[in-house]
Amino acid sequence: MLKFHRARLSGAKSFHGFAGLGLIALLSACGSQPEAANNAVEAVIDNVANVSNEEVVPVVNETAAPANAANIAEPVAAVATPKPTPTPEAAKTETAAADPAGDATAGAKLFMQCKVCHSTEPDKNGLGPSLHGVVGRKSAALAGFDYSAAMKASGISWTDATLNDYLRAPMKKVPGTKMAYGGMSKDKDRADLIAYLDTLK
Repeated sequence: MLKFHRARLSGAKSFHGFAGLGLIALLSACGSQPEAANNAVEAVIDNVANVSNEEVVPVVNETAAPANAANIAEPVAAVATPKPTPTPEAAKTETAAADPAGDATAGAKLFMQCKVCHSTEPDKNGLGPSLHGVVGRKSAALAGFDYSAAMKASGISWTDATLNDYLRAPMKKVPGTKMAYGGMSKDKDRADLIAYLDTLK
């Protein structure tokens, strides 16, 4: 039985190279005597044992280096933070801030359609209450006018912002109001009309 010397190999590349040399030596010795074959194998193993670690280690590092986790880590998609829903008060403030500046002169022309029901003279009511001094006044506060129960209960103070909301859709803002008006849909028209109402003092 042939005795083989044990040798540690530090790299797969060097191992395969020297294993090839060993195979050639064995094939060459196949037709020889057992002693010759044994001598050939021992010569190959001696050559393997003489390989320095400095020659093998770089090969190992190149072929068997562990993958860098930082390089292969897949980026985690950022989770979008949902935008908080604004409170009704904040929504009203944003709406008021976004409304365009009004033109009182243009608003005076728009007020012609309001004159059917409303007067601009103090304490002179028509189908609707006088709008003289309406900005800054409490709803249903004008003496001598028969307001609806809904308007009396609304608790509205007439500011530019509340007038803007009311004129957009009066019957939605104060359900049950006597003001049978569908509303003024254009932001610029409402701003102009309110600018004119601000002058009625």
